[in-house]
Amino acid sequence: MAHHAWNPECKVYVGGLKEEANRYDLEDAFSKIGKVVNVWVARRPPGFGFVEMEDPRDALDCVKELDGTRICGGRVKVEMSKPDRGGRGRDGGRGGRDGDRGGDRGGRDRRERYKSRSRSRTPERRRRRSPSYRSMSPRRN
Repeated sequence: MAHHAWNPECKVYVGGLKEEANRYDLEDAFSKIGKVVNVWVARRPPGFGFVEMEDPRDALDCVKELDGTRICGGRVKVEMSKPDRGGRGRDGGRGGRDGDRGGDRGGRDRRERYKSRSRSRTPERRRRRSPSYRSMSPRRN
């Protein structure tokens, strides 16, 4: 699929999405306010997405009307997308993917994802490498 250059004035960040939320859930909610041009929902990690509206005024209206509402069962944070240090959007300047692959590659989120990933893997590594650890706790099936 060809990448789409997002208009930063029309790009809205949506956070707090439930894992099962998809692009159609966002499109339904946002299209009640204005014409939706593009939707991208993160999968790894899930929980956020972006919606591009056709008109910057509609994007601002979406922020005012949808922030704090429920979409797909989750209370969402809706705000204008903020450019990162490189002047690109939160998605690192990537174009319109449908959200089936990848996730946010922005600086802060990448560090948070790395920290949580390393924390969750550390105990597993210790268990595999240390026979004494295994013998201390009974094995459950």
